[in-house]
Amino acid sequence: MRYMRQEKLIGKKNQELLSKKTVSIIGLGALGSVSAELLARAGIKKLVLIDRDNIELHNLQRQSLYIEEDVGKSKAVVIKEKLNKINKDIEIVSYFDNLDNENINLIKSDLILDCTDNLESRFLINEFSIKNKIPFIYASAIGTEGYLFNIVQNNACFNCIFKEIQGLETCETFGVLNSTTHLISSLQVNEAIKILLNQEYEKNLLYFNLKNNELIKIRINKSKDCSVCSKKIFGYLEGKKSKEIVKFCGSSSYLIKGKFDFDKVSNRLKKENLPITLFKNKVLIKAKDEKEAKSLFSKYIGD
Repeated sequence: MRYMRQEKLIGKKNQELLSKKTVSIIGLGALGSVSAELLARAGIKKLVLIDRDNIELHNLQRQSLYIEEDVGKSKAVVIKEKLNKINKDIEIVSYFDNLDNENINLIKSDLILDCTDNLESRFLINEFSIKNKIPFIYASAIGTEGYLFNIVQNNACFNCIFKEIQGLETCETFGVLNSTTHLISSLQVNEAIKILLNQEYEKNLLYFNLKNNELIKIRINKSKDCSVCSKKIFGYLEGKKSKEIVKFCGSSSYLIKGKFDFDKVSNRLKKENLPITLFKNKVLIKAKDEKEAKSLFSKYIGD
């Protein structure tokens, strides 16, 4: 009865097929939280969710699964609680962590949804996807514009399009409408269901602009010179291209990697009220700029 309206469109056998699939979602912000909710309601067997941030007041403008009472809590923890209340029949595994080359195997699944906010994570996911032959869907939303691209084996990959470009606008510097993020999430889930059911999916890079209701389909050809899908060079997976400090979108957060005694530092931070979150061999610091983040790391994390 739960899926009767959906079954009328996709059929009972396809609904049963969805109930056997596992989907990983990296990033539980504006895109990831909505995509996770839609997939949970659609009856996916298992969701693997990863995010390294806490809920902030400004998130509520577009991250509709969260409410004011959730501010300050971990997105990974809160979303699992919410989705369990939406659909108790599916399995939800959530990780409060930053995805990197050391824990990347957490996202082994039937499909990966990229809902991240930085290029390094996307290049890492792309390499993992190509190496393990797992399809993934790239999605992004800035202002009134959104992009969507299905990356499936033997087709063009994320690296074919973007290579090593830097300096793209972020939602922090440019802003974003909640209607933009919800539209892109809905399209991402729609394509996800097509891929999971082995149906015809979109082969082009999709560009949307809600300001003038513009839709453009851009044909992307697989690059014979692509270091990832053609030459099978996986620099991010091997940790060779990983940056020591990464700036994240929308929250003035900096991830700094380094070796330290976790228990010792954790006990030290308990005595201080600081915007610092510890992970294994990495620290998330909220600061006004990179200089301040490094200063806080040196003062409270470094020996």
